[in-house]
Amino acid sequence: MTLGYRTTDGSIVTLKPIAAQSTPLGDAPALKLSGREYAAMSTGRVLRAAQAHFDYPAPDGDGAVRAGAKTVAADELGALMARKRFAVFEDGESGLLRLAYRELVLRFRADSTRVQQAQLLKKLGLSKRSGNAFHAQQFVVVDAARRYSVEALIELALQLGEQALVEFATPNFISQYTRCASSAPPSPAKAQWHLAMVHARQAWALSQGRKSITVAVLDDGVDVDHPELKARLKRKPDPQEPRDLLGRDFYVPDSAADHFDPRPKRFRMPFDQMNGNDIHGSCCAGVAVGSGPRGFGMAPRCSLLPVKIFHADDLASDARVADAVRYAAQFADVISCSWGGPRSPDLQAAIADASTQGRAGRGAVIVCAAGNDAAPRVSYPAADAHCIAVGASTDARLQADYSNSGAQLAVVAPSSGGAKGIFCTDVALPGRGFNIGSVAAGGADGLFTNDFGGTSSATPLVAGLAALMLSLKPQLSPAQVAALLKRSAVKIGPPGSYDANGHSKAYGHGMVDALKTLQAVKALKP
Repeated sequence: MTLGYRTTDGSIVTLKPIAAQSTPLGDAPALKLSGREYAAMSTGRVLRAAQAHFDYPAPDGDGAVRAGAKTVAADELGALMARKRFAVFEDGESGLLRLAYRELVLRFRADSTRVQQAQLLKKLGLSKRSGNAFHAQQFVVVDAARRYSVEALIELALQLGEQALVEFATPNFISQYTRCASSAPPSPAKAQWHLAMVHARQAWALSQGRKSITVAVLDDGVDVDHPELKARLKRKPDPQEPRDLLGRDFYVPDSAADHFDPRPKRFRMPFDQMNGNDIHGSCCAGVAVGSGPRGFGMAPRCSLLPVKIFHADDLASDARVADAVRYAAQFADVISCSWGGPRSPDLQAAIADASTQGRAGRGAVIVCAAGNDAAPRVSYPAADAHCIAVGASTDARLQADYSNSGAQLAVVAPSSGGAKGIFCTDVALPGRGFNIGSVAAGGADGLFTNDFGGTSSATPLVAGLAALMLSLKPQLSPAQVAALLKRSAVKIGPPGSYDANGHSKAYGHGMVDALKTLQAVKALKP
C-alpha cells in the first residue's frame, strides 16, 4: 500500500515509512529508527517530538516517567508505549521527517452544517478534539477509540478529501522544518556591506519605514530584550487578547503558560551552533528591522511582531505553523519566513488566506527563503504562488553556491557565501547566540554577529524592503509588491544567465535594489 497526503492543488505526495521500534529500556522509553541512511541520527529528535506532542512517555528528571500529567509505573511502560504507537515517514517531496499519530486536521466547506459534520464524524468513529481560532469550519479530529491504525487513518484522510462536505483533510503531522542560515561560516565582516550593495542608505532618504507597518518574523523566537530590537516591537498586537503583549509562541499550545512569550527558549551546548539552539530568529529580525546604530535593518523605523513557531530544530506541528501564519496575517503587513518544510494543505490554505484576506483585506506580503540545499528546486513555502521566493547572492554579486534555484525564484539579495558574512543583531543573553562573546565574531558584548547568512538573511532583507514599499504606499497589493521588486531588480551574474523574459533560475529577476524599488513605488500614480 502506497501512503500519501493530498495538497490543495489536488496532487498527492507520497510518504515513505521509516521503521520505528520502541521498547522500554529499564524504566525509560527507547526508540530505534531504521530503513533510511539518516534514521539513526534522527532518533532523539523523533522521540522528543513524540513526547512533546503525543504525550509519549518521558522521564521527568526526578526519576519518574510521565505521559502528559500521568505518572507511569515501570510495569505499565511497555503496554503504554504500544498503545501510543505513532508512525514515522520521509516526505516524498521534501525528504523531511513527518510523524503521525491519531489525529487529522479537517476543514469542512463553508456551506456544511454542524449536523452534517457530526453525522459524518460519527459514521467514521471520529470526534472533534479542538476547533481553530482562525477558521470556524476547521477542526482537529481524533480517533479516540483507536479504531484505525496510523496508516489506515492516513488513507482515511485521502478518502475524506473527496467528500462533498470536506474542503481538505490531512494527518495532523508533526514535521521537520529547516532554518535557512548558511551552515558554512563565512569570514568575519563588521561593516553592513549588504545594505550598501542594495543602496539602502540612499533609499532611506525616501523612507526609513513607518511604525504603522509591521514585519512579522516567524521563526525560533526573537530576543525582545535586545537593545536594537525592543524599540521596534509592536506592543499589544491583538487588542482583544490582553495577554498578547508582544507576540506569541505557537510551538506550544494556546493554554501553555508561555504561549504569549515569543523569546528564544531552547539552548543546548555548543551554544553558538544552530542545532539545539533558538538563535536564528533574532538575527532575521535584525536584518529586517534592526533600529541601529550598530546593526541597522532594512526597515529601521518599521515595527516588529515576533511569532515563535520552532523550538530549535525539534519537529513542529504543521497545524500550529499554519495557525501562526493566520495570526501574523491579522496583525502584520509583511510575513518573513526564513525556513522551509514539507507541504501541507493546512499551511497552503493559511498562506492563501493570508495573502488574499490578511492586512485588513489587502493581503499580507509573504516573503520566504528559497533554501540552502544547492538544489534545482525552490523549497516550500517559498515555492507557493502566494509567496515571494528569495535566493542568496554574495559580496561578489554572484549566486551563493548553497542557494536553491528554480522557476519560482523571484529575486536574490546579498548574503553569505563569498568573502563576507552579514552583521546583524544576535541573541543578547550572555553566552548564547552565533557570537557568544568574541570581538572577532561581532563584539565582546555578544549583541551582534558578523557571520549570519544563507537565504535566511536574504529573506528578511527583502521583507524589510517590502515594508518600506508599504510605508510609502500602504495600498499596494502583494502582487504589486512582487512585481515592483522584480521590475526594479538589478541583473547580476554571468552573461546569459537570464531568459528572454528577464528571469534566471539562479538569480530570479536579479538582485534587489532598494533605491530603484522605492523610486518605482513613488513614481506610481495614486
